[in-house]
Amino acid sequence: MNGLRNYLHHVGLFSRNIWLFLLAALLMGVGRQVFQVLRNQYLNELHLSGSELTSVQGLNSLGTLVIAIPAIVIIGRRSARSLLAVVALVNAAAYAAQAIFGNLEIFRASAFCAGLAMGLNVALGAPFLLRNTSVAERVFAFSIQSAVSWPLSGFVGSWLSGWLQSSAQAWAGNGVIFLGESVAPNLFGYRFALLAGAAIVLLGLIPVAFIREGKPEGAGKSIKALLTVHNKGRLLALGIPEMIIGFGAGLTVPFFNVYFQNEWKLEPAEIAKVFSLMFIVLVFTYLLAPPLIKRFGPVKVIIFTQILSLPFFVELALGNFLWAAIVAFIMRQTLMNLSDPVYRQFAQEVADPRDRNSVAVVVHSSRQLFFVFANFVSGYLIDMAGGRFTIVIVTTIVIYVAAIATELVILPRLDRIRRSENDKKLLDSVGVKSIA
Repeated sequence: MNGLRNYLHHVGLFSRNIWLFLLAALLMGVGRQVFQVLRNQYLNELHLSGSELTSVQGLNSLGTLVIAIPAIVIIGRRSARSLLAVVALVNAAAYAAQAIFGNLEIFRASAFCAGLAMGLNVALGAPFLLRNTSVAERVFAFSIQSAVSWPLSGFVGSWLSGWLQSSAQAWAGNGVIFLGESVAPNLFGYRFALLAGAAIVLLGLIPVAFIREGKPEGAGKSIKALLTVHNKGRLLALGIPEMIIGFGAGLTVPFFNVYFQNEWKLEPAEIAKVFSLMFIVLVFTYLLAPPLIKRFGPVKVIIFTQILSLPFFVELALGNFLWAAIVAFIMRQTLMNLSDPVYRQFAQEVADPRDRNSVAVVVHSSRQLFFVFANFVSGYLIDMAGGRFTIVIVTTIVIYVAAIATELVILPRLDRIRRSENDKKLLDSVGVKSIA
């Protein structure tokens, strides 16, 4: 009970801006998850090849990468409220376009625009949390924001996606006229659900409108000043593990829904249930991050959760039984993703305070750079294996092992630097000079 009381005490320290940000993240996340669960299945139903399907996902990831450097300037000069509004509007428009216009060119262009919005959203999140929290509640804010923006919204969105698609398909009967064209019932189900996802994203504009912050720190600075990096070595060190993980993740993570569709012949509603169950587990796992960090430290949490995820990835490659694949998928996702909020907070604390906008972008874009490349590679590997995922998953396992080995070299050293600097600040604050 004392642990729960302590947890709730820290959550109670959240400011009004943090609660509004969390509500916006939940609403936009639900709409985004409806889209993410169904989009690749929709493209699969349109009989796109593996390389065409992954090119859409690749352009989505490419959009996130393209906005990376401009995002440093944008989030330095514009308020979080205005940027979150732009993110919601662009995402909703991109999702709706992919639902309305069923051709590959629109899919690619809209996916790229949605990627731009997502890159901006990711870039502004960590600096916003840092500005609006104190040290006492910061780790709780990062963990809960991660839980809300992905697994909690993912659970609701996954459940909604299956229900919306199957309900609309059942209502369509033998087919309907949709925007002047005859559409098969299963395709109408996908289109209706994707439009509903876009509408939910727009609801996120309501809490965003009530966020209040002062003038951005970089409002009066030049572009050169905003792009200046004060400690390049640390940014590079933080980016290297993310590059390797990004390549491995890009091979498989966007296509797990297609994995269950191709390997196990599951229907959209069944896949949605699998994802919903995974998200429930992940919500509780994210909420465990603060006490785990306090007990073991961020570096041990990051590395050991990633190591523990590897055996479950092996089971996904073996594909012995459906129940084992579902358990392995849930455990792999849970353990691998637990390290994400921990790494983001760790990166913000390790970086030079003047580089905090830059580090949020660099950490994300480092992963995204190789994630994009891997999206395109994945399609060819899947096609080469006749639609099977074994080669892709085994390749991902090898890459993750390399990433963990890199983290074992880099992260403990950065942690020692972080603790040394914090000790120095403490001594300086009480007027004690450190001895050289």
